[in-house]
Amino acid sequence: MTFSLERPVRSMLDQHTMVDPYDEPHAKVRIDVLVSRDQLAAAVEMGGHNYYGGEMQPDAWTVEEIRYFAEFNILHMGGLELQQGAEGLAEIADPGYYDRATRARVLAVYRAVDRAYPKAVSR
Repeated sequence: MTFSLERPVRSMLDQHTMVDPYDEPHAKVRIDVLVSRDQLAAAVEMGGHNYYGGEMQPDAWTVEEIRYFAEFNILHMGGLELQQGAEGLAEIADPGYYDRATRARVLAVYRAVDRAYPKAVSR
């Protein structure tokens, strides 16, 4: 199975370095990561929360900010942390979730994700 994107998504990180200041860079490694919409939302929500707190609504975030939040946090979160965040957001997004304000914010994160990233299409 191969995947393509409906529209191209350019990396916002350009290049991230994991080399300590006293080490010499040896190689540049490029990795493509397939993520679910919930996983992507978890990474974006964490980035937006860490950067803005609750002061700026996700509907006001730019596509560039959303992509940066996603890439930075996917790079830094472990797979388990990303999956747990995804499951938590999916639960909050459920129409029966008790806290309407929190649910509204999470739905705004999903709208932000949809603005910045096309859905992967299986061919």
